[in-house]
Amino acid sequence: MPRPVKHFLIALIVFVAEVMVATRFAHVGWIRSFLSDFLVVILIYHLVQSVREVPPRRLAIAVFLFACVVETAQYFHVADLLGFHRPSLIRTLIGTSFSWTDILMYLAGCMTSYFVDQHFMRQLRHHPASVSAPGDSSG
Repeated sequence: MPRPVKHFLIALIVFVAEVMVATRFAHVGWIRSFLSDFLVVILIYHLVQSVREVPPRRLAIAVFLFACVVETAQYFHVADLLGFHRPSLIRTLIGTSFSWTDILMYLAGCMTSYFVDQHFMRQLRHHPASVSAPGDSSG
């Protein structure tokens, strides 16, 4: 399976997990607060890798910085300043409350994405499953 497809499948699985966190587990505070922040950067990372191959370290740093910019926008109440009222998808995506814990979750998610990509996805590329040559009866 090509690497972009693998990244897309990871992104799809993480997206489903995010939907579950937002709907089925919305009432469980720590899951909604921490797990969703951890997962969102993993989703972004693998979605980007599914459309354009970027060096893992560079992408992990870029996704982390993007998440920090969004979190900083929450600190300055950008959603309110731009006039996004409840309920608003944009307001939900930007967020409304700054938290250092969110930044730690973004860091953990980016590090996880980097580790998975660098050590597992790349290892799969360098060590493909053994395939028998046509006419080879050993496989």
